[in-house]
Amino acid sequence: MSLSQSEAALLDHLRKAGGRSEARSLASISSIPESSIFPISSLLASKGYITIKELIKEEVALTDEGKFCAQNGLPEVRLVALLKSMGGRAPMSSIAGALKPDEISAALGWGKKTGSFTVEKGPKGNEIVLKKEVPSEANALLGRLLSPLDASTLSDEERSILMQLKSRGLVEIKEAKTLILELVPGKQPAEVLLNTMTSDIIRSGKWREARLRPYDVTASPPKMALGKKHPYLEFLDEVRLILVGMGFEEATCNVVETEFWNFDILFQAQDHPARAVHDSFRVKGLQPQVGAGRDLLDAVRRVHEDGWETGSRGWGYKWSEETASRGMLRSQMTVGSVKYLYSHRKPPVKAFSLSKVFRPDVIDSRHMIEFSQLDGIVGGEGINVRHLLGVLTEFGKKLGFTDIKFKPSYYPFTEPSIDAFVKHPKLGWIECLGAGLFRPEVLKPLGIGFPVIAWGIGIDRLAMIRLGISDIRELHSADLEVLRTWGWW
Repeated sequence: MSLSQSEAALLDHLRKAGGRSEARSLASISSIPESSIFPISSLLASKGYITIKELIKEEVALTDEGKFCAQNGLPEVRLVALLKSMGGRAPMSSIAGALKPDEISAALGWGKKTGSFTVEKGPKGNEIVLKKEVPSEANALLGRLLSPLDASTLSDEERSILMQLKSRGLVEIKEAKTLILELVPGKQPAEVLLNTMTSDIIRSGKWREARLRPYDVTASPPKMALGKKHPYLEFLDEVRLILVGMGFEEATCNVVETEFWNFDILFQAQDHPARAVHDSFRVKGLQPQVGAGRDLLDAVRRVHEDGWETGSRGWGYKWSEETASRGMLRSQMTVGSVKYLYSHRKPPVKAFSLSKVFRPDVIDSRHMIEFSQLDGIVGGEGINVRHLLGVLTEFGKKLGFTDIKFKPSYYPFTEPSIDAFVKHPKLGWIECLGAGLFRPEVLKPLGIGFPVIAWGIGIDRLAMIRLGISDIRELHSADLEVLRTWGWW
């Protein structure tokens, strides 16, 4: 049975070690890493060249305090040395220079137990008196531990001392697995096959006698699962690239917004059901800044109460600035659109916002309480609904969706309004966006005098179709095997 170069090298080092060796020792005398010895030795064992035994060893290591004591002596040893230097008697106050505060009680306890010294009353207080010098076996063992030590080599008495050192927090004892490799007697060496033909082998002429290991050229290479971005995040990045390529600019907004920007500016009445606590997440203990001037606040108030200069009759109620100032998690990315319009009042405008929004809902295959929404606006003279349908259709085609249909709908802040549906191969037609022309009640307070088309897309539902999944919860899967079945990677 032939051997590889690495197998032959391991056998050679094992013979030089006397035919028996620990894996760690073998790694130290050879160029073979310890991590490679196990797989190589397993192959040799399967071919009958060696036997392998697993041995559990107790490895002893010094703690930081143990290293200090091993180098400077245990507290009791240092105390004895201090007493000898002071004539065998020293006041208690003098030991503070030789011992650390947490070492004093341990040293005194050892002295009382061994009779090495006692504490007696002196003319100026308690004194420590050296009675006899008792050898410290623990100090001697501690010094040996500065080098690696196998606990199995200790005598019963030394092991007892070791456990005392452990209880004092000076040493740590850990179990470690090691392999014992041993040559099988009488096993004849096999022919060594080369894995690689190197330049040295060619120059030396050894290639004439050498044989290369045969390779199966029909064998498939191993699968390499390289690290990649989550498919869902890659899809969102693609959406951004498409919109930027269509001439849009990305706008951003805060996760925690006021009801003013999330609802009031969009002509959504303060008693609208969508503003109830069960339909939006309120934020306690945090009061975000409204970020709107007095002119805008007054204009929005008038629009809600009587229509102001928009030609509308408004909602006919007393608008509350306190309600508008309440903090909430944004429930729609239209917040980003109207904030963009507030700072870009000259046409043309073309922007999108893509991020997370939050709504209380019953979680199922189509609904989540946290999901991504894509909001977009196009504003300029002559803009109308036909432009809106054209932009949405073009965007859908660029994402690869051909089955799209539109139907009339209603939203408080757009007129006319439409809904769009995209066909899912398993779930059927899925509503994915609401769109329309912003009403004057939205644009007039912002100082916008040109028409603006707007849309909000539940981009997660489009991601489901694109990725071939039927449950929106799977978009957040961290199971790599599941993700690879999507075909995206």
